[in-house]
Formats: sequence, C-alpha cells, structure tokens
Amino acid sequence: MSRDTTWCFVRSVRVAIVLPMMQLIALTALRGQAADPRWNDLTINAPRPVMDAALLLEERYRAPVTYEDPVWEWRGDVYVVGGNDAAPMAWWLKSRLLILPDGLTPAESPVLNAALVGRVLDAYYNQNPGDARFRVTSSRLGLHIIPTAFHTADGKLAEAPALLDAYIRVPDARRMASDHLIALRTAVTESTGTLVEESGNDKWLDQFYAAGGLVPPKFATKLLTGKQQEPYSFVWGAAPMTARDALLSLLDSSATTLSWRLLCQPSGKPENRSCVLNVVPLQVPDLSADGKPVLDAAGKPKLRSLSYDRLKEPPKTLRRPASDR
Repeated sequence: MSRDTTWCFVRSVRVAIVLPMMQLIALTALRGQAADPRWNDLTINAPRPVMDAALLLEERYRAPVTYEDPVWEWRGDVYVVGGNDAAPMAWWLKSRLLILPDGLTPAESPVLNAALVGRVLDAYYNQNPGDARFRVTSSRLGLHIIPTAFHTADGKLAEAPALLDAYIRVPDARRMASDHLIALRTAVTESTGTLVEESGNDKWLDQFYAAGGLVPPKFATKLLTGKQQEPYSFVWGAAPMTARDALLSLLDSSATTLSWRLLCQPSGKPENRSCVLNVVPLQVPDLSADGKPVLDAAGKPKLRSLSYDRLKEPPKTLRRPASDR
C-alpha cells in the first residue's frame, strides 16, 4: 500500500517563495510523510498520525474521513527550530507513533463507520496516553475526526471546542465555490479569533467542484470578469450554524466528493497561531484496465484524485468568453 499522503494536484504545485507561510506549512505537512521510510501498512510515525490514518481509510474505502487539528498551545507538543521560542515559525509538532490495529481493510471490515475509526483512536490513546483527544461523528458526507481535548499553554489536558464548532453566518451571495470557501473561512476567523487562512489548493477547488456540471478555466476567479464567472457561480450562504455544518452545506452541490483537513500552526503566542483549511478530493489507488494497481518507478502503487463521481455524465467545459472589459 502506497503511503503517499499528498493529493495528486498538490504534488504538481511548485511552492514559490511568495507562498504565504501557512500554505507552505500545509503543503509540507501533507508531503512530509510521503518520503518517510518508516511508513508501512501498520505503523505511522508522523506529526499528525491520526490525520494520516484518516487518509489511509479514505484511500481504502473511497469515502471521506475528515480531520481537524486542535489549536496547539503547549510547548510539550512541539520542538523548536532556531533559538527563539517566541518567533512566529519556531514551533513544529513532534512526531508521534501510531501502530494501527488489524482489520482496517474492506475485506476484513466491509463497513467504514464510526466504530472502525474509533478503534484507530483507541489505539492512539493507548500508545500516546497524554495526547489530544478526538471524537468521531458521521454526516451525509462521511465521517469526521474532531478534537475535543488538548493541552492548554500550561500543559493541562482540557476539554475545549474545535474551531469548526464555532457558530458563523455567511451572507447569501452569488460566488464561485472557492470564493464561498473564502467567505466561510473569514467567518470562522471572526467568530473564533484564530486566523483561518486560504489554502494553496484553492485554485483547484472550482475545477473539482464543477458547479452546475461546468468546469471553469483554471484561475477563473482571477482571470475572468464577474460577468464571465456567472456560469460557474451559484448563490450560497449560511444562516447561524456551526462552521462544520456550513462547510457540509457548501459541499453538498459539488460534482466531486470532497473531504477536508484543518491544519494549525503551533505557537506559544496566540497572535502567532493560525490554521489552514484544505478542501480536497479523495485520493484512491490508480488501477489499470485489468484491475491491478498502477505502480510508480519505485514500485509503489500510484494514487489519483477521485473526480466528478457525483455526476451521471462527464462535466462540460465552455469556450472561454471573449473579454468584455
């Protein structure tokens, strides 16, 4: 089983030095484990082993298992890069070991449910008894791993709401999917006081979302005028509800089944803590015509993005309109 946890469209992105720092953190977090020789089918040694277990389940069951970080505050959860503890990017999460329980395959456990994910969390708690705690919930989208208790700045393990438990309101407006997501993140930032930033993956969201079955040109929100964006736009908003419910509502109309990861940058200073919300398609093994896994040059199974699985017919692409400026 390949443990490349990076989504294929992220692999194609070359990170420029102008990329906002939290976007770089998100890409690094999702790339770091892929090249780690300690990966195998049963053992994860990584800063976010629960997230990586969720990715593994998504690959095997072709169903969303979303993951959300707690807001990391405690010095004991991290190691420090450089000599200044107070620097904005000095704190980085320590790796944790997770030996997965047996039976996490469709052949052994045909149904992916909260109980199965709960077995993974129980194994994590047994092996990391002092670490953060999570709960598993289900929705019309799939399963969700949500933090419930994490260390305060003084090292105490305390119950606290997750960021996406915050109640938000997003005014109804006609926007493209990526702009709706930006409005949602802004509302979470305003409600919680913790900055939730844009992701480096946002430029791909409109293509995978394919509002109304139409795939817009790449970078449509930047290259097309408001009038030219209209075929790919739709009205959406969120009355007062949790940010998680608002996100589920936004993803209901997507042509592609999408999942999410909320990744947070630890810091000893509240003003230096921020998070990135990545909304992404599922990654599944790439199979050849005879049903066998396609291997890369190193002999490992390749992964591909599961796209447009909610459409009965292939999505359409419109001819790019002439400029109306």
